[in-house]
Amino acid sequence: MKREPVGAWLFLAGLVALFANALAIFTTARTFGVMGSVSEFAMQVRDADRSLIVYYNLVAFPGTTGLAVWYVWPIVVYLRRGAIVPSLVVQRRVISAPLVVAGLGLAAWLIGCAFFPLATIVRFGHWSPDLMSQHVLSPLVSAFLAATTTYLLLDWLVQARLVPRVFPEGRLAAVPGVLALGVRARLLVFLVAVAFTPLFTMLGLVRAAVVRINAGVPLGAVVPVLAHASGTTFVVYVALGVGLTLLVARGLTRPLAEMAAALRRVQAGELRSGVRVTSNDELGILEDGVNALVTSLREKEHILKTFGRVVEPPVRDQLLRGTLQLGGEVRTASVLFCDMRGFTGIAERTPPTQVVSTLNEFFTAMTTWVRQSGGFVDKFIGDALLVVFGLFGPDGSGRHAEAATAALRCALGMRERLAELNAARAAAGEAALGMTVGVHTGELVAGIIGAHDRHEYTVIGDTVNVAARLQELCKQQGHDLLISETTYELARASGYAPRIAAESSVTLRGRSEPVRIFGIA
Repeated sequence: MKREPVGAWLFLAGLVALFANALAIFTTARTFGVMGSVSEFAMQVRDADRSLIVYYNLVAFPGTTGLAVWYVWPIVVYLRRGAIVPSLVVQRRVISAPLVVAGLGLAAWLIGCAFFPLATIVRFGHWSPDLMSQHVLSPLVSAFLAATTTYLLLDWLVQARLVPRVFPEGRLAAVPGVLALGVRARLLVFLVAVAFTPLFTMLGLVRAAVVRINAGVPLGAVVPVLAHASGTTFVVYVALGVGLTLLVARGLTRPLAEMAAALRRVQAGELRSGVRVTSNDELGILEDGVNALVTSLREKEHILKTFGRVVEPPVRDQLLRGTLQLGGEVRTASVLFCDMRGFTGIAERTPPTQVVSTLNEFFTAMTTWVRQSGGFVDKFIGDALLVVFGLFGPDGSGRHAEAATAALRCALGMRERLAELNAARAAAGEAALGMTVGVHTGELVAGIIGAHDRHEYTVIGDTVNVAARLQELCKQQGHDLLISETTYELARASGYAPRIAAESSVTLRGRSEPVRIFGIA
């Protein structure tokens, strides 16, 4: 991570704390005299407190500020050193900083609630309940105003400036031993700041006015003071309420909007990006969950693509669904056996790397067409290609005819693809390639075959052997495509009958009965 001096975030954090406490001091100053008792003793204590407040503020607030700086200093050191991995201490303090700093500010006010009554006892020898409003209630309301405002503003600042640097991958909820509030508690803090504190302030002003009127103070002297104090606090709290409402609403709606947008991208198949994690509360856990979902789907997509390059997608999907078990089942399908003609000579004249490149070029062109034709590439055998049609789906005579037609159309299309490939090779100054194809339809065994720890999905049986033998006969018969009578009749039954260039009856190696075959023009 790039090293940096003490960043603007620390300056902004100081401004946040200063603003919140200055706001509380301002409201206290505007309500202190109004909310106090009008008794002679209360007036004497108030005059004495005015001189003590200056000294108290010079000690209490700088002291808590020093503690706050000490608390966040490991974060400053981390950013200045440019460390890559933050320590657990840094992580904890980034998450806990808003609550701890707000708590320190609250402590400065709460200590005052005890300090001034004790100072009164020391100076005057006793304390009176008449002093409750000016010694306890007014500072207590201001304390909650300062603390809640500090927390909400610092929480926003930390999420915006520090969390992205310290937690670039999120997972804030995994950090143990932190002091942080959840969504419900944050909303309660917000409610205290914008609702309870203003209401208690206004209630205190009204009750103070009632006490003054009951004590005989003229109404004309009470109302203007009350109106001025009420108007000032009203403006302050409305402005503060609007600002904090927008801030808290953005802190809740922005993560939800980003997560909704991320899920829409996932539904659209876009898995490149997740969401930024900003907190360790319920929203942060949801953000981590969305990122984990995106990562998991991205990994699964990569696995599926990689798996699909080794295992044909139809087989891959059935394997993942668990519908294929070790063993096999008897099916009727059309088998196409394709072999590159003259490959031995090419291998003798060509460097090994170029031989592999030629094979990949040939297989890419053929397998792409096979899949477009609805075929299943069972395996590559040297320079040969074994393809099956009609293997998946319901069995039946209609299905068999469709499979035979698809296999025959695929074989004829292979000629066109080979012609296009040879045109490109001729333009590059490379020798043309040839191929021979045999197609047969019949019963075979399809299933997972092999050892318990190493197996493959494949087809075996006489139908596969016949297709291979037909491909071997192509050179002898002088044709590049030979099909069995069974395949031809099934294709013709479905309305597809290619032109026959030759026909004969041959006894294939390994079979006792002759097979009628057709050379396709």
